[in-house]
Amino acid sequence: MAKKNKFKTQTLDVLIDADAFVALIKKNDGNHKRAEKISDFLTKKGSFFYTTNFVFSETITVLSQRVDHQTAINFIDDFKNLEEVNLVPFDEEIKEMAIKIFKNQTSKNVSFVDCINMAVLKKYRWNTIFSFDKIYTKNGFKLASA
Repeated sequence: MAKKNKFKTQTLDVLIDADAFVALIKKNDGNHKRAEKISDFLTKKGSFFYTTNFVFSETITVLSQRVDHQTAINFIDDFKNLEEVNLVPFDEEIKEMAIKIFKNQTSKNVSFVDCINMAVLKKYRWNTIFSFDKIYTKNGFKLASA
């Protein structure tokens, strides 16, 4: 992944969702090869990567449930030393935007974390999310691709 960039808006800013982290780590995930290809492409392109504490938390839970507890612990330890991904702080503006986005969803399958991600994308005027969840395209955002 690329170098750090503290919330400086660039055309190459990419928010990472939990399903992308899981796909990168879980070798038998249906999106593993695609995730590796996208990650390599974005890195070579010089992208700046971001995520939220909510995505971090969700990733740990999913890895623990779908892979094993040790893999989740390894992710925690690796993430603490990972300088390539910036954590976006959760503030009042993002919270209010996420609530509004959540209230406007028509599918019961949209998580509040998804809405937080969309609020972050809107607040920072980023368009691209590294995810495989189609809810983002339904809400006007672009899924990262290679």
